[in-house]
Amino acid sequence: MLRELVLALKHWGDRLPRWLQRLSQRPSLLWNAGVGLIIGLSLLRWLLQR
Repeated sequence: MLRELVLALKHWGDRLPRWLQRLSQRPSLLWNAGVGLIIGLSLLRWLLQR
């Protein structure tokens, strides 16, 4: 799924908002943000269940 997102960002690069254009130039940043979001949400879920 992430690969398709990166390909879509490259395909629509000139018609996207500026912040999305920057993400399309750095797929590793997008990947790291996604992993960080998953970890953060997992931690929040764990904290709320305690």
